[in-house]
Amino acid sequence: MKFSFKTKLIFIISCIIIVIFSIMGIFMASSRVRELQTEIVTGAEVFVRLSNDKIGEAFLRYFKNAFFKFRSIVISQKDLNHDLKNIQVVDLSGRILYDMELYEKGFFYPSDNKYTEDKFVLDNTKKMEINIHTDDQVCIVAPYIDEYGVHNYSVVYHFSRARLKKELSAVIINSVLMGVSTIILSIILSIIASNRITGHLKVLTNAAREIAQGDFNQFIKIKTGDEFEDLANAFNFMTEKIRDNIRELNGLVEELKKRDMQKTQFIANISHELRTPLTASIGYVDYIEKEKMGPLNQDQKHSLEIIHRNLERLNKEIHSLLLVSKYTLEGVKLKPEEFDISELIENVIKNFLPEIKLRGLTIQKSLTTTTFFGDKENIRTVVENLINNSIKFSNRETEIKIVTDVENREGQEYYRFKISNYGATIPPDQVGKIFEPFYQVDATTSRKYGGIGLGLSIAQNIIEAHQGKIWAESKDGLTTFYFIIPRGG
Repeated sequence: MKFSFKTKLIFIISCIIIVIFSIMGIFMASSRVRELQTEIVTGAEVFVRLSNDKIGEAFLRYFKNAFFKFRSIVISQKDLNHDLKNIQVVDLSGRILYDMELYEKGFFYPSDNKYTEDKFVLDNTKKMEINIHTDDQVCIVAPYIDEYGVHNYSVVYHFSRARLKKELSAVIINSVLMGVSTIILSIILSIIASNRITGHLKVLTNAAREIAQGDFNQFIKIKTGDEFEDLANAFNFMTEKIRDNIRELNGLVEELKKRDMQKTQFIANISHELRTPLTASIGYVDYIEKEKMGPLNQDQKHSLEIIHRNLERLNKEIHSLLLVSKYTLEGVKLKPEEFDISELIENVIKNFLPEIKLRGLTIQKSLTTTTFFGDKENIRTVVENLINNSIKFSNRETEIKIVTDVENREGQEYYRFKISNYGATIPPDQVGKIFEPFYQVDATTSRKYGGIGLGLSIAQNIIEAHQGKIWAESKDGLTTFYFIIPRGG
């Protein structure tokens, strides 16, 4: 059978157009899939960053006392992202405190003790940064840090990628239909249409890329009277909502800073008010102990000693609260002078002799440098807190080593203080956090050893006020604290 040249040409051109369009369709489909995948992941990450604090705070405030208010907040947040499939609240041990999907189905209640089996979630609940895992779905684990800097649980978001499959199918179908239309309308019209389509997609892609890099001021101008214009309008509406949310979050951040300052002022006020009756109580106990109100038997003396010791301990903790509040509100005010740090260390050690003997500890000193220049009373506070910390966390019948010397860093000389003790090893990911106010390496630490976790925070404030640095190292049971301050005078 013979075919005319026209038929062959039509057939060849049709095949060429189909092949070219198929390649273009595959390229466009794969590009769109990558773009949509990036959009889903980026949108999910942006959504998490915008909603995590709100959900975490709602859980903290309403979960136990006003659960339906908490539920309404979670549902309202879910409605903002159509890809969001489920929200969970998981504590640091992996226990699921709340599961939106199961709860809405009626299978899960707040009192249930259920643990997640998701290895990614278990590996990331204790981490202090947002972590993303992309597989059949996008899973994001976001820690919630409350206003006190405490991380007790994380919010786990599960985003569906079903939209990706639907979009891929739609792209394929549209590509085939457009190919047929292109064959009918001619190669020129197909090229024009392709250029027009890819041009608009390029605008959207560039805008999406800029947004992914943090520029939320993008505005797309497409006036075609078709779906591209609708998509551009939807894109502009999305960026406008993001900008509104950012402005709202900035306002919330300022409000939180204001409230944090009010909290600090409240702690300072209440600590000051507590010290007045506490000082009077210590005075009267001391007066009675000296038998100025009559003779005491041994049991009474022993009881008064316990009362006196606990009142002094309470007085010390209140003093720490006052110091932290004062440093936050006013900063550390220094009165530098030259002083003998060896004498200061000896006086501090004398105050701890009973506890040192009780625990069978030995103090080894190597004071190469004895003359320091700084605020003597504040440096005494730092040394006292570090020695107290070493005594408290040392194993029994071990050695505490104290070293003072001078070191040179980048042409600048520094006084250096170093104290080492043998005890429990501080995990590497927590060494830098122990200087945060109220931070405890272990939730049971404060009950086992006492204290409210302010000593190291106070020490850091003082050393940084001296333009110095304080840090810790811990490995194989040996924990060492250092601080350096510039040598001057």
